[in-house]
Amino acid sequence: MMISKWLAAAALCVAFMPVPASAQEATYPTRPVTIIVPFPAGSATDSVARKVGDGFARLLGRGFIIENKAGADGIIASRQVASAAPDGYTLLITTNTTHAANPSIYKNLPYDPKKDFVPIGGIIRIPFMVAVRPGFPAKDFAEFVKAAKDAKTPLSYGSGNTGGRAAGELLKAKLGFEMTHVPYRGSPQALTDLIGGRIDVFFPDPASALGMIQEKKFDVLAVTGPKRIPTLANVPTLVELGIPDFNIVAWVAAFAPAGTPQPIVDRLNAALRELLKEPDMTAFINQIGSEPLPTTPAELGAFVDEDAARWVRLVEIAKIEKK
Repeated sequence: MMISKWLAAAALCVAFMPVPASAQEATYPTRPVTIIVPFPAGSATDSVARKVGDGFARLLGRGFIIENKAGADGIIASRQVASAAPDGYTLLITTNTTHAANPSIYKNLPYDPKKDFVPIGGIIRIPFMVAVRPGFPAKDFAEFVKAAKDAKTPLSYGSGNTGGRAAGELLKAKLGFEMTHVPYRGSPQALTDLIGGRIDVFFPDPASALGMIQEKKFDVLAVTGPKRIPTLANVPTLVELGIPDFNIVAWVAAFAPAGTPQPIVDRLNAALRELLKEPDMTAFINQIGSEPLPTTPAELGAFVDEDAARWVRLVEIAKIEKK
């Protein structure tokens, strides 16, 4: 009798003993994971994050919840994830805006992209496009440049992220005309104003704008990346149009707070790379005019470092003043 009571008490103690960290990592995730997205619903990053979240849920057996924290060029979301517990249950799916461009644009960035985060893996690479409002007096890019130079009042251009901002400023610097910058919290709001004629020019990504382009709600005159977009094969690149070294391409990748255990990072990376090979994901990536960017965590870290160095030069060329 005494022995059975002792065994029962021992079993109860074992049940309430904390699970060792190594065991927690091996069984990760054991509860829902939150993915923070620095841009609004309907943006390219949001669409990609939701697709990845669904894939993670299927491959890892737990729910992945998307939470949009738009504003301030992704600073709000990045700061939130940087200060989150490094346990794998708060992740960031973001772009070059927060991790490569912002260090060159903000004087006092309240997070450190390198020290406050650990890379998980790359997801996609995606170009921008030069889009003009309905009724804009230009049928092609050459006519657009002429209209911009002849305008008595500078054209207005919108940006929903630093990539779009850089595209506008670099275009001005290389072609010698003025445009007034109008910042937005994300692409959806800027696209609404472009269609409504409240801004003249916008630099959307294919993921957020392809359906509207196909519905002919506005015209696209050029692509900012090094090659044409398969779903818009008739739209030339700016390099093809005679503007050398014009290569502004965004990327989307996943990160976790610094200190997240390596086994959890490796588990997430393996699931992400498996997801990027799936036919459904491949079709999705092609449909939004992008290309896959599978990496190891180390490869993503090196890729971000290289892109951050490129942004230093880009900001200088485009003459973007630090905020």
